[in-house]
Amino acid sequence: MPLSPTHLVLLPTYNTGPLLREVVVEVLRHWQPVLVVVDGSTDGSEQALLELSLREPALTVLVLPRNSGKGAAVLAGAQAALARGFTHALVMDADGQHPAASIAEFMDSSRQQPDALVLGRPIFPANIPAERLHGRKLSVGLVHFELLGSGIADPLFGFRVYPLAPLLAVLGPRRGGRRYDFDTEAAVRLGWAGVLPVNVAAPVRYFSRAEGGVSHFNYWRDNATLVWMHARLITELLLWRWPAVRRRRRAWLAAGMSLALLLLCLPLVRASAEFDALVAPEYRLAPAAPAWNDLIDAFAHNPDVTADFAERRFFPFKKEPVALQGEVRVSHAHGLSLHYTRPEERTVILDQQGVLIRAAAGEKAPPADPRAAAANEALLHVLRFDFPALEKDFELYGRRDGSAWTLILVPRGEALKRSVGRITVTGESATIRHIEIRRTPRQAIEIIIDAPHPPAAFTAAELQHYFR
Repeated sequence: MPLSPTHLVLLPTYNTGPLLREVVVEVLRHWQPVLVVVDGSTDGSEQALLELSLREPALTVLVLPRNSGKGAAVLAGAQAALARGFTHALVMDADGQHPAASIAEFMDSSRQQPDALVLGRPIFPANIPAERLHGRKLSVGLVHFELLGSGIADPLFGFRVYPLAPLLAVLGPRRGGRRYDFDTEAAVRLGWAGVLPVNVAAPVRYFSRAEGGVSHFNYWRDNATLVWMHARLITELLLWRWPAVRRRRRAWLAAGMSLALLLLCLPLVRASAEFDALVAPEYRLAPAAPAWNDLIDAFAHNPDVTADFAERRFFPFKKEPVALQGEVRVSHAHGLSLHYTRPEERTVILDQQGVLIRAAAGEKAPPADPRAAAANEALLHVLRFDFPALEKDFELYGRRDGSAWTLILVPRGEALKRSVGRITVTGESATIRHIEIRRTPRQAIEIIIDAPHPPAAFTAAELQHYFR
């Protein structure tokens, strides 16, 4: 993977434990270079990274002598990155909650609009604690007041790309914003400075302590810090900042009008530019595809698989994609099951009999449609890496890069092209991580799949509930 000369990933960490190295290795697979700032950890978790950095030139580890807070660690890393010639940093948590698979999308958004702050708009899992979900609504409301309007979808979600010079200019000289108040204060003060916010959806995970989840949030101390931060920001706004903020709002609206179409299509444009180049004779796959035999064999022997997923549906008539999430289950014997948990609970079962939708109101099968049946059958064949079966309706193109791979299905018939469009699947080893069904540049379905849960055969109850 080539090293970016302008954008790096910055991970602040404090006593993250064994999960730290695993997260950093995953990040390195998706983006390089990476800078880890160890904020005075006392659990020894930085030792594994220091050893890894000796073998991995794309990784730099900065160890701070004492714990000063997340904001202080990010600012120290921002100063170090700026001194090395970098202009932007994607900041993400080191505990595995933030999606490494979304890094490239966020970096591309930043490179398209280098003066903007690219903020994550979180797609929450079903197990998010209720107090966190409702507490965020208060923070969002306060930030909208402090900016005299909307524009920042979630001020607490720390998965974002900062332009380094403006970040250090607005927070570097100040004493505040050094702990858990950093994400919110940075977003507000960059907004006050005229930095345009751009919101991009990204899935987030919550881990229990049994799964290795780590949280250093102190309920009383850190909530008091947040209250004091908002008090300071609102006081500044009311006493002298509101005329300038109002002028900035007008500039945002003007910029937003000109960029609206670009922002709508950006996730799909990135995919188009990257994947369209693979639809070329040198990447054409034959039905046998001997260079892919190891993957074909691995998929044929895959155990039952369960993983969390986030889905986005893009439509020409909507400014924002429709976001869904849930769990996906794959069984060679029983097919594919998508159990949606948000925005409403239902299960879509795809097998050799077709499609079955199971919801609280009962079960139903969608009307028969030969074109939809071809697309559904193609997905089942992809799950088995059955190239000869796919060749009936699609031309196959693909590329491998170590354990990572990309497979593109181009419909042969015009009717299938109009109704389904191109199917692009990416993964690592025998694991599918991303599926895009793109009908047009502005109409598509994108499914982002997390790493699988520990392998375990489906129980009789699971088979009855999620399959047929």
